Amino acid sequence: MKKFFSIILIASSMLMIASCECSVSTAKLTDAKICTALNGTQCNQDNPMISGQPEMIYASCLLKYAVSDTKVKFTWYYYGDSKIEVASVLLNTGERSGTVELYSNLSRPDRGWPNGVYEVLIEVQTDNGKPLTKQFTVQN
Repeated sequence: MKKFFSIILIASSMLMIASCECSVSTAKLTDAKICTALNGTQCNQDNPMISGQPEMIYASCLLKYAVSDTKVKFTWYYYGDSKIEVASVLLNTGERSGTVELYSNLSRPDRGWPNGVYEVLIEVQTDNGKPLTKQFTVQN
């Protein structure tokens, strides 16, 4: 009888694990920076204060320990009267793995950059991914 319950318990556990649609990864985001010009695919230095009206604002980071086809989402926000999502993009590493350089850009609006606080949220699209958040200020 004890053996029967052990077999049922093992079979139930295996079924639960097999039915889980969890997506886990060893991928980790690091070195997030904000800038107005890239050096290749990365910002040279972090610029938390943007002056003037640059054509583009970039967010760059490193994705470490990535496997191929890892998805990373960049979501851009502006803090006006409330937090407003301005843009988002989903990137796929494709065949690249290991340490992958990533970036996203936000184009200057037609009426120019409004003064204020902005934020970019960078997320590995897995259940265990730890997001990175970078805030910056535009001041004209």
